[in-house]
Amino acid sequence: MHKYLTSILCFATMIACTQDPDQNQQFEADMSSSKIINSVNGANRGEIIVKFTAEAAERVGALTTRSGIEEIDEIMNSISAQSIERIFPIDESNAEATRRSGLHRWYLLTFDEDADLQQVATRLAAISDVTRVQYNVRVKRVENCKPIACDQVAAAAATRAIAPFNDPYLSAQWHYNNDGSLGSKAKAGADINLFEAWKLSTGDPRIIVAVVDEGVMHSHEDLNANMWVNEKELNGQSGTDDDGNGYKDDIYGYNFVSNTGTISWSNRNDVGHGTHVAGTIAAVNGNGVGVCGIAGGDGTHQGVRIMSLQIFSGDNSASTANTARAIKYAADNGAVILQCSWGYDGGAITSDTSYSRSCSVEKEAIDYFIAEAKAEGIIDGGLAIFAAGNETSSVPGYPGAYYNYISVASMSSDYRAAYYTNYGTGTNITAPGGDLEYGTAYAVYSTQTTTNGKYGYMQGTSMACPHVSGCAALGLSYAAQTGRKFTADEFRNLLLTSVCDIDQYQTGTKTYYDEYYNSYTLNLANLKGKMGSGYIDVYRLLMQIEGTPCIYMQAGAEQQHSLDAYFGDSSKSLKYTSVDISAADMQNLGITTKPTVSDGMLRLSCSDTGTAVITVKAIVGGTNVGGTAMGGMEVTRKFAIVVRSHVSDNGGWL
Repeated sequence: MHKYLTSILCFATMIACTQDPDQNQQFEADMSSSKIINSVNGANRGEIIVKFTAEAAERVGALTTRSGIEEIDEIMNSISAQSIERIFPIDESNAEATRRSGLHRWYLLTFDEDADLQQVATRLAAISDVTRVQYNVRVKRVENCKPIACDQVAAAAATRAIAPFNDPYLSAQWHYNNDGSLGSKAKAGADINLFEAWKLSTGDPRIIVAVVDEGVMHSHEDLNANMWVNEKELNGQSGTDDDGNGYKDDIYGYNFVSNTGTISWSNRNDVGHGTHVAGTIAAVNGNGVGVCGIAGGDGTHQGVRIMSLQIFSGDNSASTANTARAIKYAADNGAVILQCSWGYDGGAITSDTSYSRSCSVEKEAIDYFIAEAKAEGIIDGGLAIFAAGNETSSVPGYPGAYYNYISVASMSSDYRAAYYTNYGTGTNITAPGGDLEYGTAYAVYSTQTTTNGKYGYMQGTSMACPHVSGCAALGLSYAAQTGRKFTADEFRNLLLTSVCDIDQYQTGTKTYYDEYYNSYTLNLANLKGKMGSGYIDVYRLLMQIEGTPCIYMQAGAEQQHSLDAYFGDSSKSLKYTSVDISAADMQNLGITTKPTVSDGMLRLSCSDTGTAVITVKAIVGGTNVGGTAMGGMEVTRKFAIVVRSHVSDNGGWL
């Protein structure tokens, strides 16, 4: 997971105002200081971010070398100012939303690099028309995540389950369907239950996922067909903003490092991170090439679309201002899921209040995305999904730890927490992220840039995060297909409750090593109750979207399940008229005798894992339905039966 350099947060103590002139001067100084919301450490020379009052922002306008505000212009003259421009471009389609959110009030000032940044910040903060002053730091890499090419790893076991698509490396993607055959560190069912979900949906091009990361290799053989394409720019003139969105030549997204429409992926120290993440979400399914994506379609151009918003490029990275621009760009250009495998170190920021204050322009851009992103008729609002971090910290990293954003922890191929994952309060959900301590084949397999061999393995909460983004994209695809519509809050609630219990597996210890071969021990019992709601089950998500309840059962001996939750607490007194299951579903689950209901209990025996749909009918208010005698009403309920090799006593729920 990429992370910013740790920010030092600057907070000034407010002193009560009295009639004493000296105290008034001190109060005014503290008020000015409190407007400066982060540290000068690591800030770009000759740049500073300013938020004006609404009235002042209207006077300043769009792009100029002077503000029209006398006090501001005096400062700008003294520091040889070059420009003052809005951070967020405003076009006709998003003008109202931009102003409503207040993002039009954020500006970037550029000036002589020899000017003292702290002095400039202090002088600007003293002006009443200025409400915030923020240093413009760079997003920094603080870990080296090298991919491992597929040809360096032994072939996947031949006993893997029959795959639903013909992509040759799907068998290596245990994180989609884990049958336990990978090796001793793999446990059947430690996956996202994707094969069953694919029977209902494989993706929908109306859903766009913005990958805010390294540039995505849009020409990749396994990604190109599922890339978001800005048709007006593709068919327009080079060097021209053909669609009027404030960005030129943004065909597949935008490069916010170089401020150009050219997405790159082969610069020095690029590792293919963005391409790997994109493949997990939407590598093309069924094309006979490479790997599969969670919502990659069925080979007929029906996958979700990937928008590449580049904030890393080799040793270079986007600034705070440009990272915020990337996030707003996503909302304004159709994305509804923000995929962010980056963030601050766990513990660098320790509260929502601190985050809100220290990262204002970034946070306001994310909040804008959540409020304003939409897919017409499918979802109103966007989902911001972040990796929790890789420091084995009991505090997850921000922005993901913020209460309104989704933070993703990582598990290994045996249900146990990955040795590196952050966890604790602020962590919302868990997904497979791989574990190289188990061996390379136990990491996450996905697309790679050609520099790194086109396909390869990586591990991290960076890899867990796109599993949740991909599941969300598949869920929204199914909503589109079934005519369901959600608000962002409604869908986020479904996503975070479409989980299975992970706490029961957090036993024993894990030994791991740092880059200097120092060994460490992780006591997994300390992670119980600290990895969010559970590990994600995408089939359960689709069932929740459909409105069909899931009953989780274990393969093997006869199972029974109370129907009280579906027919009421008096279910045992009802007359059940039929229990229907298709012959295909019976065969799929190894059911030799049709399920029955007696005393309000559904009884069946399944020898194989998988899913099936069972329809149960009962009469309420009598023992017959009308006719020659007074009768009751027939009620029909449909259930999804999910059979796994192991299920907790509570049916998979926390």
